[in-house]
Amino acid sequence: MIARKSLLILISTSIICLFGILEAVLIAKLWGDFADDALGIIAFSLSFIGLFNIVANLGFRSAHVKRVSEGKDLATCIGTFLSVKIILTSLMILIAIISIFIIKIVTQDGFFQSTSEPILYIFLINSIFTNMIAVPLATFTAKREIVKREFPFIIGKIITIPCILLVTTAGINSEGISSPFVWPNFLQPLQQFIANNPVVSLGFVYLISSITTLCIVMWFFRKYPIKKPEWKMFKSYVKFAVPILIIPIIVTVTSSTDKLMIGFYWSSSEIGLYTAMAGITTLVTIFPNSLYIVLFPTLSEFSSNKNYDEIKEKFRLAERYNLMIVIPFIVAFIVLANPFIVIFLSDVFLQAASVLVILSIYILIWCMHVPYWALFTGTDRPGILSKIMIIIAVLNIILNFMFIPENGLLSSYGINGAAGGALSTMLAASVGLFSLRFVTKRLIGIKLFRLFTLRQLIAGLVMGAVLYFLINFVSFFKIADLLNFIILISLGAATYLGMLYLLKEFRKEDFDFFLDLIRPKKMAKYIKSELEDKPK
Repeated sequence: MIARKSLLILISTSIICLFGILEAVLIAKLWGDFADDALGIIAFSLSFIGLFNIVANLGFRSAHVKRVSEGKDLATCIGTFLSVKIILTSLMILIAIISIFIIKIVTQDGFFQSTSEPILYIFLINSIFTNMIAVPLATFTAKREIVKREFPFIIGKIITIPCILLVTTAGINSEGISSPFVWPNFLQPLQQFIANNPVVSLGFVYLISSITTLCIVMWFFRKYPIKKPEWKMFKSYVKFAVPILIIPIIVTVTSSTDKLMIGFYWSSSEIGLYTAMAGITTLVTIFPNSLYIVLFPTLSEFSSNKNYDEIKEKFRLAERYNLMIVIPFIVAFIVLANPFIVIFLSDVFLQAASVLVILSIYILIWCMHVPYWALFTGTDRPGILSKIMIIIAVLNIILNFMFIPENGLLSSYGINGAAGGALSTMLAASVGLFSLRFVTKRLIGIKLFRLFTLRQLIAGLVMGAVLYFLINFVSFFKIADLLNFIILISLGAATYLGMLYLLKEFRKEDFDFFLDLIRPKKMAKYIKSELEDKPK
């Protein structure tokens, strides 16, 4: 059932991610040279507001998942977490507004050239809705009710696409980009507002998506019981949250610092290049994220029952299948970086091909982190994870200062700006992965390096060699078009699976496992059973 739930999350997140890529494609194709600036402004604003979201999290979401998955009283847990979330979100909004006001006074040019004040307020309002979504979302995660957890986000993204299309086809007056068609008279005031304020209008699209998602989430959540918060339960939440308090802080700081520093040293255009490449590689994180969402509460349940053999077995399978699925995507992004950018974005983003390659390697390392996160949090060892996350964050920030500036340490080799930020993140993640594996070996006895990892990496290298040969020495594949790209991807996937089979890493039981996993009838039966179940 873990696999089926993970597959459902995988399908859902894939749809959401593909819609996200479609948004970037629409902006890149319809806004031309302004696309990287627009994406950069949005990314900088999200990162800036994201720093304040640290206050709204503080580890209580994981505490809620932990306590509910342990079988504590559901109504009391929900009431306690909801109260904490309202208080922390209110505090976050207050701190953010004061900070924006101070920055506005202290810096004469406001927010440099990477964002604007209206955009920040739009995303600040948006953060209220996303923080309220967290309460039912964490409850669904703890109960492993994946349909209720994922469906609202799919609808939210579906709503986003026509809104993005509306905004991107309105034209941009300041850039001399006209609308490709004549709008009806009653819509022309809206078209003029969008054309005069394209990035602000793009920000409103995010807001509409969050409101839609919250409405659907609350519909699924309407029958869940809620009681007044209890002091005893609150102390229980604090007891779990305090050791992992640093984790959401570190994750937020790490994910935001690179963009903020690129914006400080460079411009919104450079942030846009970095964000576009990061958005592409996000596709690879779908399966590990899906796996974590189900694996964390599952390992938590096994841990509470002291079923350690089952923990080791589930962890081994999760680690193996996680890497097996991720590697071919990484290889494709590295070898086919240029054609991917040309086909799905535009020539404007070709200068960031090296960023895509570095971020792809980082994503591979990051994906290998995920099972360990679930292991340490699920087995009540969050303090260990916190210490390792601190090492990663501090190292990442130090490396950002060394590599991002125009005259950075590796600038003579063409590595600064977006490429410098990507390299910093990759190196810090590498140190983190070694630390996670070393600690796991000492505490739990899980091997530092597994044989299946070597086999899968060899299969990936062979796949990369075949793709490299095709695009460099076969004339048919030297033209970057969609048909060639699909054929290349298909040949690469076939090579990878073939090598896994030859190395005896992909066996009949693996084939049967995946075949059973994708049976539509079983998936439909699971979805139906979850929607019919009453919350307990």
